[in-house]
Amino acid sequence: MNPPLAGLIVLASLFCGAMFGMRIGRILPEHHLTDQTKGVITVSTGMIGTLTAFFLGLLIAAASSSFSTKNQEVVNIGADVIEMDHLLRRYGPEAQGSRDLLRRYTAMKSQDFFPEGTTKLPNLNNPRTNALLEELQDKLVALDPSNVNQRWLQSQALQLVTKIGGARWLLVEQSTLGLSVPLLVLVVFWLCILFFSFALFAPRNATVITALFVCAIAAAAAIYMMLELNSPFRGIIHISSKPMKEALDEISYK
Repeated sequence: MNPPLAGLIVLASLFCGAMFGMRIGRILPEHHLTDQTKGVITVSTGMIGTLTAFFLGLLIAAASSSFSTKNQEVVNIGADVIEMDHLLRRYGPEAQGSRDLLRRYTAMKSQDFFPEGTTKLPNLNNPRTNALLEELQDKLVALDPSNVNQRWLQSQALQLVTKIGGARWLLVEQSTLGLSVPLLVLVVFWLCILFFSFALFAPRNATVITALFVCAIAAAAAIYMMLELNSPFRGIIHISSKPMKEALDEISYK
């Protein structure tokens, strides 16, 4: 789902709902505009407003939690790469080939997460990058430690490469868990009802129309932000590439 397009659709829907309510309010018979009628509509829309606020908050909280989780996994991958490189450096010259593979993997993974160019999409499951990680695992297994220290370093490096592989699959699986579209549509429908009710008995002047338009922008911005948080590797609100770049800079130091 394209967040900017979805935000514009929500904005148009809410403002059109308000304008439709204002139009209906002008043609209603007088006996439909009594204080009792207004009271019933106020109470009814108050219930809808409570439901809308609850579910919209729930959707935003879920999106924010998903964003934070994916961001932390990227940070963990960067930290694990640095730690593994330090372990292999301590292992000795025999691990130089593994360090070279680790640098290549980190560079490719960073490019997968944060491709250069605005038209390129992130590739969380690049087969070439995955094959490079498997090659690194095989190379670590093939190391022949000659003492207790090297055996410990090899075991720790193998644990880290397994952890990196696990984080990669977590990101892949989490990317398939998108926003609940039916719930989002329901929330937008409720918002349309609210804007319709706001304008139904409102005065017909530029000040009211402007206020309704600004409120529609605010509501659409909340939906837009939620959709942005659900696309953490692209868009305006995105995960920082700094952890991966810093990891690559760190392990490139000879």
